[in-house]
Amino acid sequence: MPTPPADVAHLLRRAGFGGSAARIAELSALDRPALVDAVLSTTASPSDAAPASTGNALIAEWTQTQDLSTWWLKRMITSPTPIVEKMTLFWHGHFASSQDKVNRTLYLYRQNHTYRVNALGSFKYLAHQMAIQPAMLSYLDNDANVKGAPNQNFARELMELFLLGVGNYSEDDVIASARAWTGHGINDNTKTYQFNGMQHDYELKTFFGTTKAWDGPEIIDEILTNTLKRVIAARFITRKLWTFFAYANPSDTIVNTLAATFWTSGFSITALLRALFLRDEFWSTTARQALVRSPIEYVVNIMRQMGLTPEEANPEWHLRDMGQQLFYPPNVSGWKPNGYWLSTSSASARAEFAQRVAFVLYGKGSLNGLWVSYPGFAVNQVLDLAGISDASANTKKVLLDYGNAQKARATWPMRTGLCALALLSPESQLA
Repeated sequence: MPTPPADVAHLLRRAGFGGSAARIAELSALDRPALVDAVLSTTASPSDAAPASTGNALIAEWTQTQDLSTWWLKRMITSPTPIVEKMTLFWHGHFASSQDKVNRTLYLYRQNHTYRVNALGSFKYLAHQMAIQPAMLSYLDNDANVKGAPNQNFARELMELFLLGVGNYSEDDVIASARAWTGHGINDNTKTYQFNGMQHDYELKTFFGTTKAWDGPEIIDEILTNTLKRVIAARFITRKLWTFFAYANPSDTIVNTLAATFWTSGFSITALLRALFLRDEFWSTTARQALVRSPIEYVVNIMRQMGLTPEEANPEWHLRDMGQQLFYPPNVSGWKPNGYWLSTSSASARAEFAQRVAFVLYGKGSLNGLWVSYPGFAVNQVLDLAGISDASANTKKVLLDYGNAQKARATWPMRTGLCALALLSPESQLA
């Protein structure tokens, strides 16, 4: 059975950054399972190569990071497999590291690459790779974690924020894990991960009730294979992904069922997402109205829809004021979700970006086709341009009232104003 276009649009917003009318029409021919499989397919995902400035000692780190941010925005805008970039963004906020402390763009690129190539693969493998990324080792101080002076930062966040959640480990477990991770650091010459046996604590340690000479990677293995802990970990990640893709506070039934799929599949991220997207609750009215686009999602959706490049729209000028800059999570907890983005300052920054986009489009001639003499037609045209197919009566009325008020004036204020208003509509803000 074909899938209704509104359902396709909903999935493309959540599993990516929105879809064009042509893409929605193409996928509408599929039934729901085939649609989900098509969206989760990564076979067309392009390879990545760092911007030329990355790691160049002659170029300032700030400039390198700006280049890397623009590079990633371009991938989000143009990728034929947006689910890969959406999940890379999720892992960037989950296993968070910030340039504020790392101060090496090369490390951030390598971490970003690791999240991308493993975005929908094995969560267990991703967790292991995350733990030995120089960006993470430096951000959470494990590069300074040595025998006799264990640093607990990474060991604590590994359990509290990355794998298990608060209350599912003891302070003794943190101490044992920190000792297990001693010696796992960075080679200053090659700027890559290095295990230094001279700095590792080989003594016995008791972790989750088992005493042996634990080593760092064995901590991750224990959490994700232990009969009890793997279920807790699966629920923890499942709940966070459901909140990211559907809505907050899922029922225990949803979490437990999906978590069982997750850990029985060997912690396959694709298997979890497929089961998540096939849940009836994901398609419910509650889910459709639950999420506000983060600044990154908002900006990328607009640029994808309007065919703009970062060089044309300069979103970096506005993202900081919206509260979300790539490679600058506010702390190790990452960005807060959903309602956090509803603030006066964020709304003002979105308005400035919408106006910027409208003026860029006007300058390119993209708004010349709006029938300004007939505001009713112009409203429908600008909604199509913004990719809004389900505008409410109130949204249409606001746009029509504005068009009628501007009809007697010069055409450019009406065209740019209508465009900006459409991009600021509730429909444009909802994920």
